[in-house]
Order: sequence, then structure tokens, then C-alpha cells
Amino acid sequence: MKSHYQTLGLPSPQATPEQIEAAYRRLAAEFPNNGDFQKAIAAAHAALIDPQRRAAYDRQLQVSQSAEAEQAGRIQATSGRGWRWLGLASLALIAVGYYQTTQPKPAQPEGALAGQGGDMPPVAMPAEETPVMQQAVVPSPPTAMAPEPIVRQARETQVRFVRPDRKPGFDAAYLAWTTYLVVGGRSRGSGVMVAPDRILTNCHVVAGNAMSGLVVINSATHERAKVDKYAKLEDDEDICVLSAPGAPPYIAEWGRSESLDPGAPTHTVSFPGNEGLTWSSGTLIRREMPLGMEVLVTSNYCRPGVSGGPLFDDKGQLIGITSAGRIFRGGGGECMSLTAETAKKVLYKPMVPIGLAPAQYDPAMLRR
Repeated sequence: MKSHYQTLGLPSPQATPEQIEAAYRRLAAEFPNNGDFQKAIAAAHAALIDPQRRAAYDRQLQVSQSAEAEQAGRIQATSGRGWRWLGLASLALIAVGYYQTTQPKPAQPEGALAGQGGDMPPVAMPAEETPVMQQAVVPSPPTAMAPEPIVRQARETQVRFVRPDRKPGFDAAYLAWTTYLVVGGRSRGSGVMVAPDRILTNCHVVAGNAMSGLVVINSATHERAKVDKYAKLEDDEDICVLSAPGAPPYIAEWGRSESLDPGAPTHTVSFPGNEGLTWSSGTLIRREMPLGMEVLVTSNYCRPGVSGGPLFDDKGQLIGITSAGRIFRGGGGECMSLTAETAKKVLYKPMVPIGLAPAQYDPAMLRR
């Protein structure tokens, strides 16, 4: 059986987190329509990108390889030359058959890149890799359901480390350079750079990950930087800013969320689940004020992992930080983002060592 490293085409267990992330994204983009292959690489990526899960898998892999080597030695000691050749020929035939049945099919030039089908349970939860809670059933809103968002998987069409020229309006390929994958020992989320070495994200992404070593990875260059400090707003506002010295300085441009009316276009760029870097287009549905905080409710694609990612307007300006999502029993859902005006306030808070971050965080927008 292939190891997770072999599934991602990595040479050895010494692969770095950047190499793992880059290999997964490349394969996901090359074969988007092969469901079985996508599941295989997603499982391999999930097992290897998490430091604790990877350590456990490496130990299991070492034990398995040692057992196979011992068994092979016993077979060689007790078998004749003719039987050895017959066994090798049989293994070769099996390998050829396995290769032919597992090789991914070429990608089609067009098609949906982030599936949204299937029945989903009616829950509201922070949109991080590992949900921290399950909430009561959310009733469907009385108004008509917003149209399904347009979702696309980001493709690495630009030359690595050379940022493309910015196009007018919302330019996903350009803005992807401002977006970061935030990875810890317990979970992962998204983030956006708003100043040199400063990356905004949600506090529930940071919580529980500080002691295991929190790192940020640029979605375009795959460069990583270690987080050394952080700052947060009051307990009820799920906004944190990370200090990541040496992170590539591709900074998002601030916008004004108060200038948007219902129906205005909105865009997200983030890392939902194991789908890799994904952007979606939706619209502003309404504004809410849970516990006195202003929240933008949009129709964008919102799944675990988007937490902390940027919400852009049609000009490509940062208007919010995606923080949670709702999924309705009848289908569809909503994305909830704290406003840019709220997020800016954390930049004036004092930084403290990342090791002081709390082990748990209960987002106020879910305590309603």
C-alpha cells in the first residue's frame, strides 16, 4: 500500500510542511474531477500537515516498514530461487494493476471545483478545521434564500515568486498573495496580511495551537514564518493579530464595510477544509448585531477552515474577516464576517508572547 508521502509524490518522510502543502495543491489543481484521487490526497494532506498526526503516522509507518522487511527476510531464507522469481513476477503484476487502477484521470478544462452537494446537518460553528462546538438548529431565514455562491479553486498559473499585475476590480490571483494558511498542532485556519509581519485571523484559530508552534504559510509563495506574538480585542470580539517576522510582505488594502448595501458583491479567499486555496463570490444579505458587534452576513462559500480569511468587496478592498458559518436544514447557508472597522482596532493593542494565548475560545457570535 502506498504511504501518504508516496500519494503526494514526496520523496521521503523528511518533506517540509511547505513541500507537503505545495504537493497537495499542485495535485488538487491538476486532477480536480477525479473524486477518488482527490479523497486520497486530501487524506494524505490532513495526516501530514498536522504535526501531531504526522508524528503518530511516521511512527506507525516505521513499524509497518520494519515488519515488512522482517517478513521479506524470512521468505528469502526459506524459499528457493525459482519461488523467489515467481514471487517477484507476481508482485510486479500486482503493482502494474494497482498503478493502472489508481492513476488519476486528466482534468477537464471546465467544471465545478468545490462541490456543495449532499445533505448537511443544521449547525452553526466557527469555520475552522476542527469545529469546537455544535449549536442549536438554525431555522431557515424568512426571506428568500440567497443564490449559491460562485466557487473556484485557485490555480497556480503565475510564475512562482512573481506577483502578477493587478487587474481592475476583484482580482483573485493578485489578492491570493495577501492570504495565509494558519497552521497549528490542533487545527488550521486562514489569515490576511494587513501590515508588515502582521496577519489578521480569528482568535478561535489561535486558541489551543500556541503551545504546539503556530506558523503561517503564504498561499502564493509557500514561504512560512513562525508566529512569536499576538494581540486580541475584548473577549467577545473574535479578532486576533499575529506577529510573524519574515512573512512575505504582500499587504491587503483596507476598505469600508459601512458603504455596502444589501446585494453588494462580496468575495472570500481562504482555505476551506482540505480543498486548498479557494475563492468564492457572493452578496451581502444583511447586517446583524450579536452582543453589540456588527456582523456582515453574506452568501459566500463558508466551510471549516475559512475562519480568519479576508472578505473583499468588488474593488478588491478588505471589508471584513470571515469568522463563522450557518448551514440550513433545507440546504444552503450563510457566511458571517466581522467588519474591517472592528478588525482595525486590534492593531492598536499591545502584543504578548504567543504562548500566553488561551487554550479555548468561545466566539460571541455563536452565543446567541
